[in-house]
Amino acid sequence: MKLKWVSRLGLFASLAVLCVSAWAHHGAVGYDYSAPRKTLKGTVQQFTWQNPHTLLLLDVKDDKGNIVTWTMELNNPGNLVELGWTHSSLKPGDEVTVTFNPAKSKPNGICADVVLADGRKLHSSQGCVSGNLKSFDELRQLDK
Repeated sequence: MKLKWVSRLGLFASLAVLCVSAWAHHGAVGYDYSAPRKTLKGTVQQFTWQNPHTLLLLDVKDDKGNIVTWTMELNNPGNLVELGWTHSSLKPGDEVTVTFNPAKSKPNGICADVVLADGRKLHSSQGCVSGNLKSFDELRQLDK
C-alpha cells in the first residue's frame, strides 16, 4: 500500500513540474498579426542569446527625436542557429533595419527579420513568416 502511495506522489510531482513549465510559457495574443508588418531602423542596445527566446533591444528615434527602446522577441537559439544566427550575430552599436509584427500596446515586436548594415539578412521565423513555408530550408532560401 505504501509503495502505491509513493508512486502516485512521484507521478503527481512529475506532472506538476511539467505543467508549471508549460504554464510559464506565454502565447502570442499580445501581438497584432493582422496589422501590417512594421519596419524600423535603429541601433542594437543589447542582444541576449537565451532560452526560451533570444531578445534584441533596439534603440530607435521617434518623431520627436527621443530614443525609444523596442524589444524584439526572436526564436530560441537552437532554431536561430539553423537559420544562420550565432550568439555574436548582433553587437551593441550595430546599425540594423528590423521588420516585424508589432505588439498591440508596447514597443515590442515578434517575428523579426533583421538586415545588417552590410546587407546581410537574418530571419527569426517562429513559424510566422509570410507564405507557405514548411521548413527552415525553405526559409534559408528566401534571399538567395
